[in-house]
Amino acid sequence: MDDYQQEIAMIKMVLQENSKGMTVTDISRKIKINRNSVAKYLDIMRISGHVEMITFGPAKVFFPSRRIPIFDMLNYTSDYILVFDSKLKITMANDSFLNFVNITREELIGQLINHAISKVFKGHSELLVGIQEALDGKKLTQDIDFQMGREHYFFKVNVVPTTFEDGRRGGTIVIKNNTQNKIAENALRESEQNFRSLLNKIDKK
Repeated sequence: MDDYQQEIAMIKMVLQENSKGMTVTDISRKIKINRNSVAKYLDIMRISGHVEMITFGPAKVFFPSRRIPIFDMLNYTSDYILVFDSKLKITMANDSFLNFVNITREELIGQLINHAISKVFKGHSELLVGIQEALDGKKLTQDIDFQMGREHYFFKVNVVPTTFEDGRRGGTIVIKNNTQNKIAENALRESEQNFRSLLNKIDKK
């Protein structure tokens, strides 16, 4: 664990021990870290949802967050989610995606996102373009269908620009599985066509 992560962990721990809240100066004295560094870490922690701040006059008092950080919440959605950094390396994948592709988090994290996407969504090179463009601040929305084993899937894929806690750029891929809806739509369309065909035959008699 590097110094940055250690100091963030120390701030979290000292705030947990002081439920009435602490100022930047209080935290700095308690963990013996430069006040400016503590202020910078607290800004990062606020953005990522790990601490909350209340202003009392000129003083800013910090508390442990009562909310669930956004990355933790990603595991509560059925959508498949991948996050990658500016070097196109996967930094996070939610449980839904890992279960779908049957791979462990340890196997996936650190892989190049374009390799992982090419392996899963063969023949969809437009997604690779969208991944690169996300680093330039552009968003891609794409409907795709593909075969995996004996199953045919229909997905809506969004590739969106992302900014990390420390200001680095990256991207997030959000994949919605529309397979069941699409199958139902196709079945309804086929049923309507069969019904029209039957009516035409009756009219011709």
